[in-house]
Amino acid sequence: MLPVICQKWEESERGWGQRPDGYSLHLTEEDRVAYIKAYWEVMPSDVPDEYSRPCGDPFVCEVDKDTAEQLVFMNGIRYAETPPNDPKISGWCTI
Repeated sequence: MLPVICQKWEESERGWGQRPDGYSLHLTEEDRVAYIKAYWEVMPSDVPDEYSRPCGDPFVCEVDKDTAEQLVFMNGIRYAETPPNDPKISGWCTI
């Protein structure tokens, strides 16, 4: 298992509020920052009716070698499920 950075995301939808929207994984803090910056750069200038945004502090989690190798070629990967080491379970480790 290899350590990576995990960033939780939440979705905001006009008239409905916020809800969890998965997480992204990143090899480094610099990758996490670049991933989020690239995400916001393609968003419209007006607030859309529905969008996602980073939520909470990033934390360190461990992933298998195959997942970590996928991250070598990009700044991050988004997943739609509950993040590993969700703070409701255990494992928050701010960076």
